[in-house]
Amino acid sequence: MRIGHDQLWLWIVLGAVLAVAAGTLVAGYFERRRRLRRLGSVQALGASLRSRAPGLRTIKGALFLLGLGGFLFALLRPQHGGREQLIRQYGLDVVVAVDFSKSMLAEDVVPSRIGRVRNEIALLLRELEGNRVGAVAFAGDAIAFPLSTDVSLVNTFFRNFDPATMEPPGTAIGRAIRKSQTLLDEVNKPAAGSTEPAKPKDDRARIIIVFTDGEDQEGDPVAAARRAEQESGARVFVVQVGELGGATIPIKDPLTGEITLHHTRSGEVATTELTPQMEDKLKEVASSRAASAPDSTDRYYRRLGADGSVAGAIETDIRKLRRSEMEARKVTLYDELYWVALLPAAALLAADGLLPAGWERRRRRRTEPTRKPEERTGNGDERR
Repeated sequence: MRIGHDQLWLWIVLGAVLAVAAGTLVAGYFERRRRLRRLGSVQALGASLRSRAPGLRTIKGALFLLGLGGFLFALLRPQHGGREQLIRQYGLDVVVAVDFSKSMLAEDVVPSRIGRVRNEIALLLRELEGNRVGAVAFAGDAIAFPLSTDVSLVNTFFRNFDPATMEPPGTAIGRAIRKSQTLLDEVNKPAAGSTEPAKPKDDRARIIIVFTDGEDQEGDPVAAARRAEQESGARVFVVQVGELGGATIPIKDPLTGEITLHHTRSGEVATTELTPQMEDKLKEVASSRAASAPDSTDRYYRRLGADGSVAGAIETDIRKLRRSEMEARKVTLYDELYWVALLPAAALLAADGLLPAGWERRRRRRTEPTRKPEERTGNGDERR
């Protein structure tokens, strides 16, 4: 048998808990005797008390300590056996880039474009667990988070940005794709100051997923996407967020909570409009499904509108791509035995709770002797 949690500090803590419990019981015993002595002789009080339990409290204390000890031992995870198993981990390198321009605050999808994207990313990251995932938040510039197997950190990264406060304003899809490519390339580079050589590129699939409403205002995102394909072997997925047509942009004041419409510099109400031309442009940005046909119309492009979800469809597309073996290692698996200690511990604690603190003392009922009727009457005459 072996112990799963075999840390010294845990043994010390659990031993201290058991010692404190035992000390409390012993201290309670002597405190009770001290209080009885204040009232009189312990033997005399024991004879007059309605309940007495010679040794019963000792039994209850022993049951409690044994039950507590079994429960604490179960926390240490006793185990037995041991069989080796080869574990292979397969994964992808994925970078998720999200548009945080002010147009993403439009509410043509519920609750808003950026709110809908956050929900989709949460679903997508749940499917990407076990893979290395990076993040890029962009508006006029791009901010990156390096690749990590902890997808919860990526989700937290995106929730720290707000389109209403993202600076500088604008939408630079091409810059976001280039930043994503940099993250994919830096995975194989050694850490700063390290003398280790760079890791050779493997055949792991590399993916860039861009969530945007399509209002690109600078750069050439198509050229950036083709460069990422050629230099890094990355596939670019594009998700266009919103419905075709115009929509206003509500801005919420972070201090007062007041919601006002976004205005242009000339004082007019600003609107965001998705057009078929923007849709065609984003389709060009997305990689084609067949690498041999770069000009194919069958591309990794999705529309996230008022209805439906894209997380499941993207996960299906990703699953079809080849995943390389990231790691293969042998692990030893053990059978858990915590229940062997937990069940008797529960029975002992239940027995301690069911036993009374003392037995009821039976008192003998003293009856007065029956008096015989007097032989004589009150005047001395004999009663016949």
